[in-house]
Amino acid sequence: MDAAHVERVYSSYANVYDLIFGRVFHRSRCDAVELLGLKPDARVLEIGVGTGLSLPLYPSGCRVTGIDLSPKMLEKSRERIARRRLRNARVLRMDASRTAFADDAFDAVLAAYVMSVVPDPQATLREIERVCKPGGTIVILNHFHATHHVAALVERGISPMCRQIGFRSDLALDGLLADSTLHVLVRRTIGPFGYWTVIQAVNDKPRRRDRWEQRRVGRTTRAAAS
Repeated sequence: MDAAHVERVYSSYANVYDLIFGRVFHRSRCDAVELLGLKPDARVLEIGVGTGLSLPLYPSGCRVTGIDLSPKMLEKSRERIARRRLRNARVLRMDASRTAFADDAFDAVLAAYVMSVVPDPQATLREIERVCKPGGTIVILNHFHATHHVAALVERGISPMCRQIGFRSDLALDGLLADSTLHVLVRRTIGPFGYWTVIQAVNDKPRRRDRWEQRRVGRTTRAAAS
């Protein structure tokens, strides 16, 4: 999947998205926002905000920024912001893997139902880590590749078809997190049908940077000794 394909597919969903995905995923969205553990005046980024279904769930004292690739989805978000008078929320058109935000711009980041949609999940996660402050909270809600052998084979088989309709069915959580700065605190399945996984993590990038520096110094020392 590339960005143009994702934008085209989800723009086509804009008028029916709430009807199909609104009520059925409402409880999971509530749980995900709750796991952010938001404090008053927190700066929050929501990746893949879509039609803004999650925006009314945030505490009114928070400053919420939502981003999405699809102008038509963002139009629905802006309508929801105006209709619900959400003065604490704004939405912007932006590529989640290459945002315009400064380092450490947000206290918390939510990526709900989006990591299997973006063209490059690893790049998107690196960008989430970059814009989230050290020690900030990152919550990811998504379907990840099955670990059971038979289910995994099925998901690989249907993956090409899934990509045509806008998501990948074979994204592996462990692979996504392998080189990340996330320290996972909570990892559990969530409804409907337990098909989805939510993780709550701390952005551990200062300590990860220290480890990277230690490795670099170690390599330099060994090279000098030889």
